[in-house]
Amino acid sequence: MRERSLVRAEHDLPVLVTVAASTPSARGRPRRRRALASPHRLTELVGRRVPCDARSMSAGETPYTEIAPPADLAPYVDRLWLRTTMRSGGTHRVLPDGCVDILIHADRAAAELVGSKICALEIPEEPAELVAVRFRPGTATAITGCALAELTDRSVDLADLGIAGELADRVVDAGARPDPGLLRLSAKLPLSASAHARLSALIAWLRQRLTDAEPPDPLVVRAVSLLSAGDARVDDVTDAVGVSRQYLARAFRREVGITPKQLARIARMQRAAAVLRRGADLARLAAELGYFDQSHLSHELRELAGITPAAVAAERPIALSHLFGTAL
Repeated sequence: MRERSLVRAEHDLPVLVTVAASTPSARGRPRRRRALASPHRLTELVGRRVPCDARSMSAGETPYTEIAPPADLAPYVDRLWLRTTMRSGGTHRVLPDGCVDILIHADRAAAELVGSKICALEIPEEPAELVAVRFRPGTATAITGCALAELTDRSVDLADLGIAGELADRVVDAGARPDPGLLRLSAKLPLSASAHARLSALIAWLRQRLTDAEPPDPLVVRAVSLLSAGDARVDDVTDAVGVSRQYLARAFRREVGITPKQLARIARMQRAAAVLRRGADLARLAAELGYFDQSHLSHELRELAGITPAAVAAERPIALSHLFGTAL
């Protein structure tokens, strides 16, 4: 289960902190999209959405921790998150969720933009000190200016995009010299003063980016909301938003990085995995979620999550995105 605590901190920090515990998501003028330089495979990254045992963490480590964004960032940001680990060996599974993340490697002052995934990845466990932001599907382009179709299943150094400025250095420096007020509060808060200072620096950068950013495409945002329910048909969504299937697919590739059909499959897979973890009957679940049959559900789990239905229930719980109603 997840342990949750509400905190009211200074410096306009978010208020909901979720820690993975013992068992462990009318447009203005046309905008020029920046091309992505030197993309590399996402499997070279470490430390995204990592379920862990908080009791096994060493001194100086932070379990994977999610923080709800301030209200002014909530239309764009799903979660801020962080994790510090000194361990090596093993892997963790990362499921597709339609989101784009910026990862700041505070241990080496680097920042990366990580695109949407269309299938699960096994990420090697390596020492890392991460501070990150996960954008809601369809909103990252407004802040980064990047055409996300070029970033699917890939990542790119923010320095290659010319959008990071001194983001990584700013976050690292903030953690090294936290405000005295945060130092006084640190004994009462779930996170260290350095972690809060780094999150504050990231929030300040996001707000700076939003000062001249265009709003997300409302058509895409509406379609994402409908598809995230997990049982919506793409044709029904195109009818609801009033565009053709081809038009919506082009908009999704640009603004989300995957197609509407791919997001619909991901949403349904996430919901199926959440229910299977509670021991649901496979045939009944397949019917309830609109799969053709039990075999269809099994195929989708293998293709998108990389595991069988039996493995979903048997293995150490995997991290699911709250965006798709997986807590239901």
